[in-house]
Amino acid sequence: MASKTSVVTFRINQDYEKALRKLAGEQKVTLNTLANQIIGDYVELHRYMEKFGTVVISKEGFQTMLAALDEKELAKIGASIGEKVPKEFILFRWKNITIDNFSQFIKVYFDHCGYGRSDIEVTETTSSYSIRHDLGRKGSVFLKSFIEAAVQSALGRPCEAVVSENSLTISFRN
Repeated sequence: MASKTSVVTFRINQDYEKALRKLAGEQKVTLNTLANQIIGDYVELHRYMEKFGTVVISKEGFQTMLAALDEKELAKIGASIGEKVPKEFILFRWKNITIDNFSQFIKVYFDHCGYGRSDIEVTETTSSYSIRHDLGRKGSVFLKSFIEAAVQSALGRPCEAVVSENSLTISFRN
């Protein structure tokens, strides 16, 4: 089913137009496609992140904090954040907690917030989230604890994790 579209006319700063046209060319998409992506990201994600009070930090800053803490402390911090933030954000953004909404949260958190890239597979019986990042071993420890606590807090399910230097996979029964 094709999505419905509307024709909208508005004015933008000429410098923004030039930058957008250049970016569209670099990405090999039309200006219309790029504008739809930018507007969609704002409507679907950024306005909720702003309202929720999300703080943006550079990857280098985050890696510096990871390096300063031992793995045991990182696991405690990851679990503490994972127990609260995902559940609260899911309720704030989608108004109820489902496996689909949890999966959307994981996609937002990893694909859009800079923690890495996610690959999500949800079947009738199992959900699996594979995360690829470049935060090193300590990043994997933090993210593992975060996701395990998030699954337990939001969905009430135990999960299994496989961790490596720059990736992890979390699975649980639906």
